[in-house]
Amino acid sequence: MTRKCFGYSIDHLKQRVPEAIQRQWKLRANLNTDFMHKLNDNEYRGYTIALTGERISYIIIDRKNRIKEAARLLGQIGGQAGTGKKKVRGDSNYYRVLRMKGVEKNKIKQSEKNKK
Repeated sequence: MTRKCFGYSIDHLKQRVPEAIQRQWKLRANLNTDFMHKLNDNEYRGYTIALTGERISYIIIDRKNRIKEAARLLGQIGGQAGTGKKKVRGDSNYYRVLRMKGVEKNKIKQSEKNKK
């Protein structure tokens, strides 16, 4: 019996898991963290018992760190522009710095214009 359920935190999962169990298997059960143990930094395993006495095993994987790390690495690599070479420009930070340089340049021009 496998069912994926997504949540923002363990408290959110405590609300979502019973709903997922009810939708998938028509069983009533709560996410019992008493029987949960940590396997590594971002993976937990455990089980809960439904009201009918059936045991439901679960695995909780915290993917937040992995997703952030993957997005950071992809941002460093950059994308591909059409069928040509890879982009030379970087991520959003490149454009932020470029915009700030333009603002500074305009301030200098305005101050020189005001001095005349």
